[in-house]
Amino acid sequence: MSAGMDVHIVSRKAKKPNGAPPILFIHGAFAGAWCWDEHFMPWFADAGFDVSAIDLPGRRGRPDYDRLQNFTLTDYLDAVYATVDSFDQPPILIGHSMGGYLAWRAAEVRNVAALVMMAPVPPTGLAAPAMQLLMSNPALAIDVAAVHAGQMASVDTLHASLFSDAVPHSVAERYIGRFQAESRLAVAGLYAPYLPNVMAVWGTPIKVVGAGNDPLIPPAHVHWTGSICGRAAHIYQGMGHGMMLETGWQRVAEDIAQWLAGEGLGRGS
Repeated sequence: MSAGMDVHIVSRKAKKPNGAPPILFIHGAFAGAWCWDEHFMPWFADAGFDVSAIDLPGRRGRPDYDRLQNFTLTDYLDAVYATVDSFDQPPILIGHSMGGYLAWRAAEVRNVAALVMMAPVPPTGLAAPAMQLLMSNPALAIDVAAVHAGQMASVDTLHASLFSDAVPHSVAERYIGRFQAESRLAVAGLYAPYLPNVMAVWGTPIKVVGAGNDPLIPPAHVHWTGSICGRAAHIYQGMGHGMMLETGWQRVAEDIAQWLAGEGLGRGS
């Protein structure tokens, strides 16, 4: 890791352990560990999992926040690697958006018990989804590009980008207020060509899910990620990109827990 870069995690212990490996949640760009602690972390802890969520370098409220724009995607990867290495046993990785991309990359070089990618940036990078957004919704694409460049966006734009209409505006506004600026170097790294090492994750239990109303990582690109790793992706219709905060988040959590139980990783919900 870069000199002076600390790794911060938020953790909850299982109330009644189900025998599964621990879960490590990895957030996406502009977010933090808080997005998992809103619903998913307490739910999975109640279901018997020890759960942790990483705060990637440069999160608001952390000592290194003032160095946010110095961090690269490699720094984020190093932080994930270090966190995976800190567990006594291989963890289950659950990553969202950029966090899904980071989780895939970590699974290539670290021993993990399972990999769950939610609305992930494809292992091949962000260029293709960004191009589709530009073709399908130029106005929103311009607004998203401005956010990537460090400019502010309206609540309406962020609501349209992150959530479905089923999420009340007041709820979306509360969540949006917790999002933050992101490292432009890290975001640029997501556009760099990368050839995923499929053989490195061969044999790893993998689940890929996406959202039907997601303009940032549309279903076609979620299916593309699934096809790369030989899995059929599942799309939750009526949901937006921020699936862990969406209306109906619990059915996503339940499906993941039941899938993990089917893989012999816990008893399910």
